[in-house]
Amino acid sequence: MRQMKFAMALAASALAFGVTKVAATEGAGRVLLAQAAEKAAGEGVVKGVEPKERKLLVTHGPIPALKWPGMTMPFGVTPDADLSSLKPGTKIKFNVTRDANGLYILEDIRRVD
Repeated sequence: MRQMKFAMALAASALAFGVTKVAATEGAGRVLLAQAAEKAAGEGVVKGVEPKERKLLVTHGPIPALKWPGMTMPFGVTPDADLSSLKPGTKIKFNVTRDANGLYILEDIRRVD
């Protein structure tokens, strides 16, 4: 019980410092504190652009913060993302985050020349 109180105090402290997704659990006599990554940086190559649907098909390298290997996948993009200069073959850097529905989306999309 004392460990759980400590974990809750630690979680409250994390929230006070801006960490928004924290979980504390007790199991097998240990307290585990887990923080979900809010944003993760990535690099990749655009394979397809659907401006009306606000989607990109991207082949990206590994994204260690999300424990993702390199792969090709579709992403939605934030409403403020400018897709006009992106076409298949464009190298990009980006941040992966989650939208209000919990889906992974791209933001801060930058061309790599």
